[in-house]
Amino acid sequence: MTLSGKPVLVTGATGFLGGALALRLAAEGARVRALARSPQKAEFLRSRNSSVEVVYGDVTEPVSLRAAMEGCAVVFHTAVSYGNYETQRRVNADGTAQVANAAADAGVTRLVHVSSIAVYGYELTGDTTEAMPVAADSDDPYLLTKVEAERVVREIGEKRHLPHTIIRPGMIYGPRSGMWTATTFRLARLKPTPWVGSNSGSVHPIFVDDVVDMMLVLAEHPAASGEVFNCTPDPSCTWREFIGAYQRLAGHQRWLALPYAPFRIAVKLLSSIAPPRTQIKALPDFLRLSQQRLTHRMDKARALLGWQPKVELESGVERCAPWLRDMRLLQ
Repeated sequence: MTLSGKPVLVTGATGFLGGALALRLAAEGARVRALARSPQKAEFLRSRNSSVEVVYGDVTEPVSLRAAMEGCAVVFHTAVSYGNYETQRRVNADGTAQVANAAADAGVTRLVHVSSIAVYGYELTGDTTEAMPVAADSDDPYLLTKVEAERVVREIGEKRHLPHTIIRPGMIYGPRSGMWTATTFRLARLKPTPWVGSNSGSVHPIFVDDVVDMMLVLAEHPAASGEVFNCTPDPSCTWREFIGAYQRLAGHQRWLALPYAPFRIAVKLLSSIAPPRTQIKALPDFLRLSQQRLTHRMDKARALLGWQPKVELESGVERCAPWLRDMRLLQ
């Protein structure tokens, strides 16, 4: 890794993906600065690798960003919010603009921005590629703000000649993942495990080490500059396969099929009374997408970068077991 010995900044370094990335960079010899909002949030990094330099600040505070990026070669922007629309827009969109401008001011060689496959929207079937347009409209605040974040990265990158690349991961799972490991395992250990409609719809889990690995490639590969890349399993797996892998950790393979039609009616009613730009308003889209078959293709990464995911689903889920035991979720 040619980043060895070079200063790099990781925003969101106290989170799941950012923490894994910061520790990998430090282990491979980079001089890692981890942007954190408080000493308490940074304790995990300090306990794992004392060489990580914790710098305090916020992606919405330009002064702290300028200080954190001074002299940095590469900036990895993983910081994200999952609050209401206003909170998400302030962090995911406005904060990304602040990060991009600060990176341009600092003269970094590349900004690696973490987006999401959510930007494609939820009315999908078949295959998607990076050449497809992002969703034009949605009530999901996460989708809306990640689309806007990509837009500002491109605009600032072009206007200020900031080298950048965008990665669109799927559902990132692994040790320390709240949603796609801890919560999914809690569902999977229910005997039987309930699921609405067909569990043969597609899901797009990607192990955290694969996402980190791709981000390191994107930071240095000449073909990555100015480009956007999916980071997902290709072909996709099904919900039955994904949750079933966690079920095997829990020692069973029992399912409870719930009829789709009543849930479709119920979420439609809930959506009709929900305020705009809320996840409840977008529930019908989520439910419909859970029944569809589609794959986010990895052809571009294979062709331009010579890269594809390495961790197979069964292996990735098994690697979550020690952490699940530490969390007292798995006996």
